[in-house]
Amino acid sequence: MIPAAARGTTTVSARAVARIAQQAATETPNAVGTVRGTATVRGQRAEVSVRLGLPWPADLGRRAGEVQRHVASRTGELTGLSVRVARLRVVRLQRPTGGTVVFEKTTAPAAQGRRVPRRWWSARPTPVVVAALLGAAAAGLLTADMASVHLFGNAPAAWRTGLVDRLAATSPAAGSVTVAAAALAVAGLWLLLLACTPGLRKRYVVAGFGAGRSIALDRAAVASVVRDRVLDTDGVDSVRVRVGRRRVRVRADLAFGDRAAAREQAGAAARAALADCRLNRPLRVGLRLRTTSTWDPTPPAPEPAWAGGTAGRTAGGTAGEAAGGPAGEAEHKESP
Repeated sequence: MIPAAARGTTTVSARAVARIAQQAATETPNAVGTVRGTATVRGQRAEVSVRLGLPWPADLGRRAGEVQRHVASRTGELTGLSVRVARLRVVRLQRPTGGTVVFEKTTAPAAQGRRVPRRWWSARPTPVVVAALLGAAAAGLLTADMASVHLFGNAPAAWRTGLVDRLAATSPAAGSVTVAAAALAVAGLWLLLLACTPGLRKRYVVAGFGAGRSIALDRAAVASVVRDRVLDTDGVDSVRVRVGRRRVRVRADLAFGDRAAAREQAGAAARAALADCRLNRPLRVGLRLRTTSTWDPTPPAPEPAWAGGTAGRTAGGTAGEAAGGPAGEAEHKESP
């Protein structure tokens, strides 16, 4: 019998784990639209990140937690790995096409003794790849030339001897040396700045989760939520929302109704929408309400509830005037 150590091992690639996580996310009723996933496999452990949309209005924290738990358990069951869903990125929110969604509020306190992340940190893949490629190319050329000289007895490359001669003949105070040194210093400072700043400025962390998992909303999703809430205000015709790092700017057009009351209702709706998003860093609301060219300060009169319409009211008024009393009194006397 072949011993267990010599039977070989089964390796699941990161791409396969990402595909399985995507499929697991689509199995939940909370996922809306296209789902994208990435995975990193280290031995028997896998770390998965998922991008998806969520239905709105709903408790985003509760629904996101359900998606995370299902993706982790289902992916671990199918792959045999220990799976942890580190990031769940909500890229958009979508209202249902029909039916009514009950908005529920639940409290999910943060884990005790654990620091809740305030921002997502970017891996800075593009600057890292560019710097690594430049360094690897320079080091590779130099290593290849030196190996050719010392191992095979070839003459040094012309580019290396020419560069050494030029550097030996160039004064340190030359303009080209100063420009090159300044460029290298700026590039180094830029890399330090990228390493010390979080990046991913268009994502806001959702509060209520510990440091083990982090859920974020895009600025576009936050703007969509605020826009839908402000549009529900009576008299508001159109809304434009711009979400910044610390402030949400709302520009609304009023078609009819009292301007002061509409401004108060729109501001309250925007603040309520941000509160429902449960962002880790609260945003301030700046509201600008302007009236349209056809603005009517009085709201439209509601349609009468009784039957007969205009003709019935005219007939009732004529009968009332013939009886010597106001139209309202004649109508009241004739009704049962």
